[in-house]
Amino acid sequence: MKGLLYRWVLLTASVAGAALVANALSLALVLHVGSAREVAELFLGSAVLALANATLGRVLKLLTLPLRYMTFGLFSLVINGLILLLVAKLDYGFTIRSQNPLAEWIAAIVGSVLITLIHGLLRALVPDP
Repeated sequence: MKGLLYRWVLLTASVAGAALVANALSLALVLHVGSAREVAELFLGSAVLALANATLGRVLKLLTLPLRYMTFGLFSLVINGLILLLVAKLDYGFTIRSQNPLAEWIAAIVGSVLITLIHGLLRALVPDP
């Protein structure tokens, strides 16, 4: 149970860090943490993101296996961006909003890469409980 809570907190910190970096890059990934309620929504949003990635993400990666092989795995970035974009539309602590749909896609793909990088860095720096 400690391990699950540990990974959940790291994922939430990764989403928050990715949103801050994306905001600095003028991307459309926006973080909402003005109150304790919004922080709780961010934790809920990161749990929904993990659940969507574990279920829908696995199914999509299995269905697009030939396309992922042809692109040497780069299509996984599109799948991860799609999962992030879908969860961000639920507006649980973070959103991706722009007038331009292409800007939303770019923000989702860059945001998913940033979440992966920050999460990996935090897992390397913070020891397991």
